[in-house]
Amino acid sequence: MTTDNNSVQSIQRAFSILELLRDNRRDMGVHEIAKLLGLNVTTVHRLLKSLVCVKAIRRDPQTRLYGLAPSMLLYSKAILDQFNFVQRAHPFLGELSKAVSETAFMGILDNFELVYVDHVDSLDHTLRMTPQIGRRQFAHCTSLGKILLANLNPKDLNTFLDQKEFPKVTENTISTADELRIELEKIRINGYAFDQEEAERDICCVAAPIVGLEGKVIASISVSGPATRMRQKGMDTFLREHIVLTAAKISNNFIS
Repeated sequence: MTTDNNSVQSIQRAFSILELLRDNRRDMGVHEIAKLLGLNVTTVHRLLKSLVCVKAIRRDPQTRLYGLAPSMLLYSKAILDQFNFVQRAHPFLGELSKAVSETAFMGILDNFELVYVDHVDSLDHTLRMTPQIGRRQFAHCTSLGKILLANLNPKDLNTFLDQKEFPKVTENTISTADELRIELEKIRINGYAFDQEEAERDICCVAAPIVGLEGKVIASISVSGPATRMRQKGMDTFLREHIVLTAAKISNNFIS
């Protein structure tokens, strides 16, 4: 293996450690990290030392466990600042949440995964959904994600659908490529998407796309809430009308 290949492999392994700490949201020890990633302890220890050195992670002197360093927040802020549509869309998200009395969300697609970039809580109910900004979720079972997948270019969509597995999160999750292709084509034509308890039991969502310059879908917004309450309000009437109207307002704001 060449030096360049060794360097790439080290970077890939370092990122796998960062992703593991991100996804587990807790401090972890060397042996646990090595076991979960299928690497030897010596390699993991070396990579952890390097990540501590560049202040990407920190080591608790008492527990000797490793976690993401606070300095990583600066990277999150820089990324969100770069996507200035989040700031521009936030007031509209607030208006949407107030109009339908449910929590509103905004998400983007990254490596075929849904990433939450903003939300506005509804204060009208004690039961609310509030994922952390930056949280990732399967795209194929969420209304936000399905809208974004439906608006991929054909080549990227085929790449996504060529995947071998689409995890069945609930009994309602669409989990085959053929079913997904049909669902996504329907969503692309209609301009909105539903999550009928597909990502989480007893939770329903309605989503619509945000269109930026050159007509490209750059994000999606949704409203989510308990299934019974969402259906009583009218997912394909009252809620759909508000989400589609708000998405159009945000899109027009970017174009004007």
